[in-house]
Parts: sequence; C-alpha cells; structure tokens
Amino acid sequence: MRTPRHRRVRTAAAVLSVAALLTVAACSGDDGVDPSTAEWPEAITPADADGEFFVVWTAIAENGDDPALATEVGRLAEEGYEVEPWSPGCQSGAQEQLSGLTGYAEPVGVGVSFASEEDAGIFDTRDEGTTVSLTKGTWTC
Repeated sequence: MRTPRHRRVRTAAAVLSVAALLTVAACSGDDGVDPSTAEWPEAITPADADGEFFVVWTAIAENGDDPALATEVGRLAEEGYEVEPWSPGCQSGAQEQLSGLTGYAEPVGVGVSFASEEDAGIFDTRDEGTTVSLTKGTWTC
C-alpha cells in the first residue's frame, strides 16, 4: 500500500525542519534562552525587514484558495500573530526550499516572520501547530 503524497510531504517537512533546528541549536555555542519560559517573540512585517529575516512556515498549499491556509491564519490570530498567506518567492531561497519539500512549483504559505533566528526558534518550540520549514533570507518583492 502506498503512503498518500500529502503524508509523505508532511513527514519529510517535519524531519527536515527538526534537523535544521537541531543543527542551529548545536552550532550556536551558547545556552541561549529556554523557549518554555521565554516570552512569545514579536513578529515582524517581512517587507519592513532590514536585511535577513527568518520565517517559521506553518502551512503550505499549492494555491491561495486552499482552506487550510485560512484555518492557519485564524489559529495564529488566536495566538496574537496577524499573518496572511503569501508567496515564499518573496523571501530569497524560500520558494526553492518549500517547492522541494512539497513538490509545488509556486507554493503559497502562511508563516510568521522574525528578525532573529532565536525568536524564530522560540516561536517554533512554543507553538503547538505544525512547522513545515524554517527559512532565512531577504525580502525580494
């Protein structure tokens, strides 16, 4: 019996996301902040970012009409994060990474943007939703 494509994509995305976060933690060299006791980090508007910023992508779809994106926007709003679906093509390197994970040529996603890797990591650890991927790049739109 074959595993459904969406389950394989989610599994691969979860494995890659965890691997990326473990690599970041292992290479940071300091004890950092305990995410379980840290305050929820403040999100930034990607277009206003000064240089590189980090996005914790929590939902990815083939197009913006997917109801899962609206559901995710609502869930994040309940946590105090105002986000909208947007193109990962607006962050350098993100579209390629997410396309590789999902197989979607031009994915649309919901993600929370942060000024620092530490803030993105705290959010990712504390948030009880699914993390598809963590990307780093500059605004390109």
